[in-house]
Amino acid sequence: MTRMEDTWPMPILLALLSLGGLAAGIFGDGAWDALCWLGLGIPVAVTARLLWRHWRRRRVARPD
Repeated sequence: MTRMEDTWPMPILLALLSLGGLAAGIFGDGAWDALCWLGLGIPVAVTARLLWRHWRRRRVARPD
């Protein structure tokens, strides 16, 4: 079993990035829009990458 310190850093980081992206979208235009895209895009990309790896591993491990 993993310790709490091993489990929570990545979800907290992704939540902070999302919150920062949402706040940047409210603050203004121009560079704020770029920060918004980054702040909201990075958590989506990380999640998609991890899901893709999980699905590929499951497909390879499953005997057909």
